[in-house]
Amino acid sequence: MKLADIHGKYEESFEFLQARKRRQVQQLVLLNNLNRGDQNIASTLLLSLFNKTLSALYDDKMQVKFLPSQGILQDQINSYNSLAQSDYLEMNKAKIDYDWCWDTLFFGRGYLETLRFNMKQKIIEPSVINPLVFGYDPYFENVQDWRYYWKWVTKTKWELKKLIKAGVIDGIKDPKEIPTGVDSYLWDYRVKRDEAKKGTPMATDTQAGDVYQILEFYGYDDKGDKNVCWVDKDFTKKLFQMKLDLEDGEQIVAPDGTSIDTGSKWPIVVKEAFREPHSSITFSVADLLEDKHRAKSVLLNLAFIAAKDRANPIYGYNPDKVKDVTQFFSRQINQHIPMDDESASWPLNKEDPMSAGLINFMTMLQQEANAPVGTGVALQPETGGQETATEVAIQQQLNDMAQSLQSKVMQFGEAEFWSHWFHRYKKYGEELGSKMANIVGVKGVKTEEIQLSDFKTDFPPGVLVYSAKEAEFKELVLRRDLINLYPQLAQSLGPEGMRNFNKHVFFPKFLQDPSLIDIMFPETLDEMHAQEENEMLKDNKYPQVSQTDDHTTHIYMHQMVMPKTLATWFHIAEHREYASGQKYAIMNEQGTGTPVENSQSSQVINKERLSPQGATAPLKQEMKTAQQTIV
Repeated sequence: MKLADIHGKYEESFEFLQARKRRQVQQLVLLNNLNRGDQNIASTLLLSLFNKTLSALYDDKMQVKFLPSQGILQDQINSYNSLAQSDYLEMNKAKIDYDWCWDTLFFGRGYLETLRFNMKQKIIEPSVINPLVFGYDPYFENVQDWRYYWKWVTKTKWELKKLIKAGVIDGIKDPKEIPTGVDSYLWDYRVKRDEAKKGTPMATDTQAGDVYQILEFYGYDDKGDKNVCWVDKDFTKKLFQMKLDLEDGEQIVAPDGTSIDTGSKWPIVVKEAFREPHSSITFSVADLLEDKHRAKSVLLNLAFIAAKDRANPIYGYNPDKVKDVTQFFSRQINQHIPMDDESASWPLNKEDPMSAGLINFMTMLQQEANAPVGTGVALQPETGGQETATEVAIQQQLNDMAQSLQSKVMQFGEAEFWSHWFHRYKKYGEELGSKMANIVGVKGVKTEEIQLSDFKTDFPPGVLVYSAKEAEFKELVLRRDLINLYPQLAQSLGPEGMRNFNKHVFFPKFLQDPSLIDIMFPETLDEMHAQEENEMLKDNKYPQVSQTDDHTTHIYMHQMVMPKTLATWFHIAEHREYASGQKYAIMNEQGTGTPVENSQSSQVINKERLSPQGATAPLKQEMKTAQQTIV
């Protein structure tokens, strides 16, 4: 990449985004403006509604699960999920998510970099990019279609010297070869925010001149490969350049069937709050609330002035009738102004500071601000009085739908991040070998060794993103409905069906920690036995089917075997034959002509398998027979 080309693309992006960034800085000043004057009132509308929206969409818990895809075994999926839970804590993803969501809601877009991977700690090191120091290609709306993007980073003299000594920076031999300081327009962003919070603006550089502004630029080289390089702020020196070789690019299939490797994706993930298709710029919560916030601040200050005028009004007076004018300038108890009659003076400012019309207008303004961000409250009935329970429920549903939509849009970026996480392990996994995953649950810390070779697959796994705060009202209604249906389900599903219903459907709706489910419903002996048989079936070995097995459970567990060998299909078929024979045996015992399904009677033969004591019954019978034979 040539310096002239980098500078040209930087100017192109700078001109496209500069006006937008200046507006965003003004919005940041509105968020918490302490420099408004001691006699003025600032509305808290923007701050309060922004925090409500953020609290509804941010979650400090793991929000993804990996799902099987073509060629991926269930054991590999278990490894991905276990390592993801461990890495979530290790890379402090909760804090990263907060900063990422904050930027997404306030600026419309949040940017997360995924380039760096710590080979020593065996973990990706994502970092949130400040949108005010970031620029991108204005011609393409999709991230992976960008020709380039860049960000400004600041480094100290000592950091640069260490990078030069380590050989990372090879374009200069000493930091003195490049200019120090920070560009005025970038520094102005910080100065305005600090001044709004009563901070004293600092100089653009320290007296020692040891702060350096570096442009980190991502673009294509002459060969069409993606690269990253560092350039000084005057675009005179290229500090280093590195080819991106992340091995996560998509394959392009030619008409003749050959595939072309696209190399690497851009190591950046974008999260959007209000996605607008086919647009390079999206709007934000601050854009929606800025005008309402300013209007409410003006109205509050006018009402404040009117209240002061009414408490201490300005008087008009008749000089022929008022004997002592100076008494208007001071107010004391039992003070009297001598005058001939009531027409000698009259107050000029006596308007009500909060008239009914003003209150109604400010209420409407608040509702206009609440509605688009999903923080609205139920409207007051026209007849007066409190809103009804139905009105509250309807308003809550509308709020829930608005926040649910925002959450789903933001989940696009979350799914993309975990895709990057997977591909980093796929690239470095063979070299790193294995990693210990520590999972914190109600049982304490569970340690599991994950073989990173499990990440070497032809196709990436599916990523399911969910949120504990998404559609809370819908979850509440669903839990209520399940409780109402519980008695009818208990009669129709039977003991085995109710156990599965409680374990996989009912209790997960109430419990946030999935490990609690395993404590309440530990695996049965049949489930453990079936998992052991699965290991044999993977190798195309045929385990014997016992007539006393819980064949329904075995069939369910054996369906998880990937890939399905010939032994697997025959083993499942034998379980089905036994299950069918048990069903017709029950039918003959009852003297009916049709099978009886989904009833407690269908559990007669294998109901003892639900307990460890009952599961040992066949073994006891074999021991008794052996003893009789010996005698």
